[in-house]
Amino acid sequence: MPLALRRALPVLLLGVFACDTAAPPPPQAPPPVVRAQAPPPDEPPPSASSDIQQTVARIALIAGNDVSFSRGDDPENWQPADLNVPMTLGDRVWTGDGGRLELQVHGGSVARLAGRTDLQALNLTGSMKQFSLSLGTASFQIRRLADDEVFEVDTPNTAVTFERPGDYRVDVNDDGNTRVQVRRGRALAAAGGGQVALSAGDEMDIDGTERPRYDIVAVPRPDGWDQWVAQRDQQLAQARSYTYVTADIAGVEDLDQYGRWQQIPEYGWTWSPISVEAGWAPYRAGRWIWQDPWGWTWVAAEPWGWAPYHYGRWVFYGARWCWVPVGPPVQSVAYSPALVAFVGGSGGYVGWFPLAPRDPFYPWWRRGPTVAVTNVTYVNRTYVTVVNQTVFVSGRNVSRDFVQDRAVIRTVDATPVLRGPVPVVPTRDSIRMTGRTTTAARPPAATNARGVVVRVPPPAAQPLFDAKVPVIRENRGAPVTTGDAARMSTQDRSQPAARVRPVAPASGDVTLAPRNDAVKGPRPEPVAPARGRPAAAEPVASPSPQAIAPPPPAPRATTPEPPARPAAPTARPTQSAPAPRVSPVPTERPAEASRPPAHPMAPRPTARQQPQPEATPERAGTEHVQAPPPMREQPQPADRIAPEQKPTQRARPTPKPTATPKPKD
Repeated sequence: MPLALRRALPVLLLGVFACDTAAPPPPQAPPPVVRAQAPPPDEPPPSASSDIQQTVARIALIAGNDVSFSRGDDPENWQPADLNVPMTLGDRVWTGDGGRLELQVHGGSVARLAGRTDLQALNLTGSMKQFSLSLGTASFQIRRLADDEVFEVDTPNTAVTFERPGDYRVDVNDDGNTRVQVRRGRALAAAGGGQVALSAGDEMDIDGTERPRYDIVAVPRPDGWDQWVAQRDQQLAQARSYTYVTADIAGVEDLDQYGRWQQIPEYGWTWSPISVEAGWAPYRAGRWIWQDPWGWTWVAAEPWGWAPYHYGRWVFYGARWCWVPVGPPVQSVAYSPALVAFVGGSGGYVGWFPLAPRDPFYPWWRRGPTVAVTNVTYVNRTYVTVVNQTVFVSGRNVSRDFVQDRAVIRTVDATPVLRGPVPVVPTRDSIRMTGRTTTAARPPAATNARGVVVRVPPPAAQPLFDAKVPVIRENRGAPVTTGDAARMSTQDRSQPAARVRPVAPASGDVTLAPRNDAVKGPRPEPVAPARGRPAAAEPVASPSPQAIAPPPPAPRATTPEPPARPAAPTARPTQSAPAPRVSPVPTERPAEASRPPAHPMAPRPTARQQPQPEATPERAGTEHVQAPPPMREQPQPADRIAPEQKPTQRARPTPKPTATPKPKD
C-alpha cells in the first residue's frame, strides 16, 4: 500500500464512523395547505371596495308596522322597511304612529328614530355623514369622529354639527321649529347665518326661519323615549362579539344571540351560526337587490345577516361554516355589497360562492370587459349556489328557489369565475328592498314639500332608476358610478334636486338672536366652514360631482366615547309672529309612537342654568395605533345632571313602551 494512502486511511475511517453514528436529520415540515393563507388577525382581507367613498347605514331594528323606505332613485315608491337593508345616498325612511327604527351607520355610530319621524340620507361617505330631519325625533350616538369627519343633521331651520363623540337628540315639530339636546359631547347649532356652540348638558330651542330666536336651558331628565334609547345602547355596549371584531363594523352585537365563537387552526377566532337547516350555506337565505354604485347587493333574511355578509370571509371547517372576521386592531374597513365570486350569467343561470380568506375579490361594479378567471384555486368553489336569472333579478328569496338539479349545477360550476360586471341587467323588481308586498305608510304631504337648511352642500339628487337602466345596459351590467350619477342629475330635470338651502345667506347677515336678553351663554357667531369643507352658498341645487366622492377619510380616533343616556325633549309653544318662510311648512306634530298630540307647556325659564358639563376626551391617534379593548364601553348608569341644577320641569306625557318585534325567521 502506498505511503500516502496508509497515512490517509485513519482519517477516512473516522469520517465514515462519524457519519454512521450521527443523529438522523429532522423530518421536513409538510407543505402548507391552502387554508394557511388566512390573513393575520390585525390585517383586513383584501377588498376592492375602497375605490368607492360612498357608504351605507344598516336598518338594524324595526318596531311597529308603519315603518317605510323610499329609495333615492325611486322616491315616489314607498315600500315597507326591512331588516338588513342598506340605506345610502338619497334614501329616506318614515316611521308612522307606533313605529321605531334603528340605523347603524358604517363606522360605529347609531341613529334611532321615534314615531312619526322623517329622515333622509343627504350624503354618506367615509368622512361625511349628513341627514335631513324634516319632522319627528331622532337620537344619535356618535362613537368616533376622525379629524376631518363631519356628522351633520339638517332641519327646516337649523343645521346641527356634532363636533365630538357623544349622545345627541334632535326634535322637529310640525312648524319646523327645532330642539337640540347635548347629553354628552359638543355640537354647533347654525341658523339664520349664525352658529352657537353647545356643550354637554345644553338644550337649545330654535323657533322661526328668517329671523330665528333661541333659548338655551339645561337638558331635562330622560323620558320614556330616552330610556328606550339607553336600553338599546346598553345592549350594544355589552356585545361580547366585539372582542373578536373591529368596532368599525355594524351588526356584530347580533352574533352573540345567534351563534358561537371558536378557535380553529390557521384562522384563530371564528363565528358559526346555530340552528341552521341541513345543507345551509352562506349567501343562500336572502335575496339580491340592485343598489348603485355597487350594483348587485346581498340582503340577508337572517336577523344576524349583516356583518358576516359585508365584511370578513367564510371557510368550511369541521363540518360547519365559520366566519373569519376582521380583528379589533383594524381601525377602518370598507363596506362591500357581498364578498362572493360569481359564475355563469350568460346561459340563463347565475351562480356564486362565498370567498375564503385571501381569495381574490373581483368587484363587479367596475366597468370593462367581463373576463374569465382560470388560474386561481378557490377554497369554496365546490359550494356554489345557482338560481335562474328570473329569480336573481326579481329579488326573490334564494332559499326557496335555488337550483338543485345536479346537472345544471355542474354546468354552471364548470364555467370560469367572472372578473368584471355580472352580465345581467336589473329590472324594477331588482330595486324592491323587501320581499313583502303590503302597502307602505307615507309621510304627510306637507313634509314632502318642506326643505332643510344645510351647512355643507350635499350631492345632487340621485337620477331616477328608469333613466339609469339604459346606461347599465350599455355598460354590460356595470352600475352607474357616483360621478356619472351626479352628471345625470344635473341634466335630468325630471328628478327635482333636494330641497335644501344654505344656513348662511349670501349677504352674510346673522339674523339668529336670543329670545330675550336674559338668555345666558355664548352669542351667535357667523357660520364657519365645517372642518375645511366649503360652506353651502346660494343656490344649493346641484353641487359638483366631487361633492359625492370626497377625499378618503382620515384615520379614525382610537379612543371611542362610552355611550350614555340621552335626554328627552318637551313640546314647545310656537313663535307668536313667525317670519315668512322660504319653504312651505307642514301642520302636523312630530310625536313619538305613544305620544299624544302637542299641547301648550309651562313657560320656559328665561335664564340659562348651568349644568355640570361632562368632560369629553379629545380625538387622538391614527388607525395604525393599537386600538383600545374591543369590548364596547358600558353606558353611564344615570343622568349626569343633578336635579338641583335643572330648571323647573315642564309637564310632559309619559310614552308607552313599544314592544320590540321578534327576529325574522
